[in-house]
Amino acid sequence: MNKNGKIITIKNNKGGVGKTFLTSQLASGLALANKRILILTSDSQNNIFNYLLKGNKDFDNGLKAEISKGNGEYFRLRENLYFLPLEKSTFGNLFIQTLPSYLQKVKNEYDYIIIDSVPTLKVDNVFLENSDYVIIPTHCDEVTMEGVLNLSKEIDPNKILSIVINKFEPTKVQNYFLNLLIENFNGINIHLPTPIDKSSFIEQMLYNKKTVWEYSNKTALKVQEIIFEIMKELEKRNLEER
Repeated sequence: MNKNGKIITIKNNKGGVGKTFLTSQLASGLALANKRILILTSDSQNNIFNYLLKGNKDFDNGLKAEISKGNGEYFRLRENLYFLPLEKSTFGNLFIQTLPSYLQKVKNEYDYIIIDSVPTLKVDNVFLENSDYVIIPTHCDEVTMEGVLNLSKEIDPNKILSIVINKFEPTKVQNYFLNLLIENFNGINIHLPTPIDKSSFIEQMLYNKKTVWEYSNKTALKVQEIIFEIMKELEKRNLEER
């Protein structure tokens, strides 16, 4: 099997901006589009379980065991959607050195490998170096927006696929930072989809360990459209690179 897959890192150095939320919704949408998807993480809390798995999430062997011995436990979260959890967020030199070859191997087995990333020094750098695309979730506030602007200067701009505003409320302050984001990236090939509104429905949906693709109410349909925007941008970039 040779999928020639792409690696996407969901990245922001600030916590609580929706990295795991965006990872789970994008991965689920691509899986529904008949793409074979693997989710990885650099966070041993493995919050993907909390978003997508109702059953038993106990495991002994995860990403580290898979890389060292080839016996990691892959969890099937949905049709076409798999997750390889992480045992501990401590990484030795051998793991760091071997991780790139593992990532190249799974690119032949999956259409997309989506990484729910946390800023964990060396391993985060390995994920970024081996990523084809980076997606940056953000909030519309001063601290987070400054972090996004700084992060965009640290990453190869050709890798940044999209910057996604999460938990948006149309206040004067948030609209100011939305316009600031648009101004800073005007004319640059970085996709800025419609912001994802703050919603009590999404909070309940995540508690139920479901995705927006499993609902058909107004809020769910709007988020589906936003995720679909990102999926279309992904397809467009793939076609341009062929």
